[in-house]
This record gives sequence, structure tokens and C-alpha cells, in this order.
Amino acid sequence: MTHQRLLGAYAHPDDEQGVSGLMRKYANAGAEVTLVCATRGEAGEIAPGVNATMENLGQVREDELRCAAEKIGIRNVYFLDYRDSGMSGAPENHDPRALWQANLFEVAEKLTRLIRRHQPQVMTTFDPNGGYGHPDHIRIHQAALIAYFVAGDARAYPEQIAREGLQPWTVSKLYWGAFPRQRFEKYAHLAKLAGLDLPVPIQEFLKRATPDEAITTQIDVAEFVDLKLSALHCHASQMNPNSIWGKIPQDIRRAGLAMETLIRAESRVVVPPGVETDLFTGIE
Repeated sequence: MTHQRLLGAYAHPDDEQGVSGLMRKYANAGAEVTLVCATRGEAGEIAPGVNATMENLGQVREDELRCAAEKIGIRNVYFLDYRDSGMSGAPENHDPRALWQANLFEVAEKLTRLIRRHQPQVMTTFDPNGGYGHPDHIRIHQAALIAYFVAGDARAYPEQIAREGLQPWTVSKLYWGAFPRQRFEKYAHLAKLAGLDLPVPIQEFLKRATPDEAITTQIDVAEFVDLKLSALHCHASQMNPNSIWGKIPQDIRRAGLAMETLIRAESRVVVPPGVETDLFTGIE
């Protein structure tokens, strides 16, 4: 049996939570799980009661991600050292250190290096909309897509091969996170009943959410719901108790966490028709 290797490419600390259950599931089965995080979330809001400032927020969130990664079973954690670009239209978009301002092929080069180093058969990242339109989510999606296609080509970033001793590596499958429309419509309905204003991300999720019939892959992670919540709470600086997530009834929230949904965007192996329940289906 081939040793399974999975690599997730995301933008901020806590982005990994959309696939935390499947990461733990495969880690428990002996897979090597690698997480690449492009920024440290320096432009985000700070939850009340957390000992963090805008000056040290990046370090705080790095520590929070490492806490979550340990619980999830992620073996390798890498930061690409770009700055959080903030929400679409925010002044932080224009910071020259921001991921949104970075040369796309430079970001892809960094991802390609890590793909060649760890040789994953499967990659996960955001969809082309970045879930809800966040500039950094879109940028890491673009870079991951490029890296998926070029990592196996010796003509791409040849200095990695000549100087660093890496070898081309062809990733078998690429998945995008899928945010199911029915689930987010249910959250929005509950928020309305509770008299809550929908935050911008939820509004954008509703515009861009994936029609349920378009979802190709469903990974049952019901046994890991408690672990997912524990890992999520590592991200204390982002856990605002007044957010919509804190107001959704726990049984509804837990049901939403029990199934992780994705779209199989690219595959170099044959996958049987029907809803896929294993990311490594078709990989010998």
C-alpha cells in the first residue's frame, strides 16, 4: 500500500478548520499531513478577552495554528511569510508585504518547492471564489492551481532541482473546499430567527456557496466533531462569542461539522462515478 500524503494550502490560521476532520482521519490512518499557511492573519479582528494586540497578533495566531495542528495530527506546518491582506477593499490590500500584492508565480514557486519536498498524492485548497471572496483565499487558490500543474515538470523552477536536490513530483488529485448552499441557508435562517445581522462573510457565502448537487466528495468525520471543536478553540483570538457561530444551536452546528464537503477539481487518476467518500480513491 502506498504511503498516503496529503497537503493543504490555505491563507490564514483557522482556514484549515474546513478540512480538520479529514486531516485527522487520514493522520490516524498513518498519512503524512502537511499544512501550508500563506499569512499569519495579522489584519483580522481580535476577539474580546484575548491577550493580543495588532502588534503581536501574527505571532499569537501562529502559536494558535500550531496548537490546532498538533491536535489535528498535522505533521508539517509551513508559513509562506506574507502579510494578511485583510478583507476585500480594505487598506491592507495595498500593503506591499500583503499576499494580494505578491507575485503570483513567486507564491506558486514556494508551494511547488513544498510539493516536491513532501510529494503529496492529494492537495486541498480554496475554490476560485476563495469561499467568500477574501483576496488571500483567492490568491492561494491561484498559486495552488499553478503548483498542481507544474510541480511535476522539470522545466518549472529548475533551480529547485539543480540547486536544492528536489525532484519533480506530479500530484494525483486536487480538491477545492465546497461550502454547501443548503447548510448556509439554514444558518442564515437561524440567524434571522434569532434577530442576528448576517456578517459579511456569511452574506458572501450565501452568494457563492456551492449547489449541493455539484459537490463531488463527502468525507464523514462525525467521529471527530469534538476534536474539531477542540482544535477550533485553539484559535482563541478569532473566537468572538458574539459571532453568528456562537449563536447557532449546538446540535445544528455539530451536524454541520460532521461532514466535510469538497469538489474534485482535477484528477490524474480514474475515479468511479458517484459521490466520492475517500480522497485517495483511485490512487494505487
